[in-house]
Amino acid sequence: LELKHQKRCDAMNFFEDLQLVYKKAFKDTTVKIKSSPIFLILPLVYGVLYTLATTLIGTVFGLNLGVIAGFIIPLVTSFILSSYFSVLSDLIYYNRISFRNFKNTFMAYFGSIYSVYFILIIISWIMPAFGGNTSIFILISIVINFAINPIAESIYIRGEYYTSAYTHSLEFMKENFILWIIPYLIYLVILHLLGFDFVSTITSSNIIDIPLGENLVSGVLYRQFLNPYILKNILATIITAVYAIFRGNLYKILQGSTRRKRAYMGEL
Repeated sequence: LELKHQKRCDAMNFFEDLQLVYKKAFKDTTVKIKSSPIFLILPLVYGVLYTLATTLIGTVFGLNLGVIAGFIIPLVTSFILSSYFSVLSDLIYYNRISFRNFKNTFMAYFGSIYSVYFILIIISWIMPAFGGNTSIFILISIVINFAINPIAESIYIRGEYYTSAYTHSLEFMKENFILWIIPYLIYLVILHLLGFDFVSTITSSNIIDIPLGENLVSGVLYRQFLNPYILKNILATIITAVYAIFRGNLYKILQGSTRRKRAYMGEL
């Protein structure tokens, strides 16, 4: 009976903590969107730039550069993501967006992002060693996606880079797995209802790109204007913007506290 009572108390404490954390993250997200509504279109803007850059490099230089192109594409996309993360960081920390030093944003997180990309490139080289087994490949990709899911936030909020970004993400997920994954799954379900393949999202090697949702933009570039699918793509990028802000706020709350500390304080 005591064990059942303890489990019941633990469950109640968990759901109280969940409500407390999500309420705070949602409130902060609402404040930031109201203060800088322009951010809602930024995933689309940066996503178009990102997709154009990767497509250009892949088609023009890919055949000539071969393996080297695998390093150049992350190099270019790191500049773009650095700018996006810099803008997102300003919004998360200061409730505003500033383009005063816009040219400097492309270098703000460049080194950190590319150092993380470099490890992902090495992992992509190792994956074929599993013999081309599709099921194993998908399973490993899903495990990696879930295990280091907040790696983008560990870069632009905590300032981690290279291997420390991976180790911190693993530690963060060990402590906050359920609280972090629930919004991510809700986000994937919403994309699925809009007609996007969530399997390709969770098996993608571009884990750093999750707050940008760049794979949602390709349909905008390659479909006829005002096609219903384009409207879905644009809507998906707006939803991604909201989710990116929510992720940043949620990460900031969770990495700065523990469930015991939040329960002791009674508020955030």
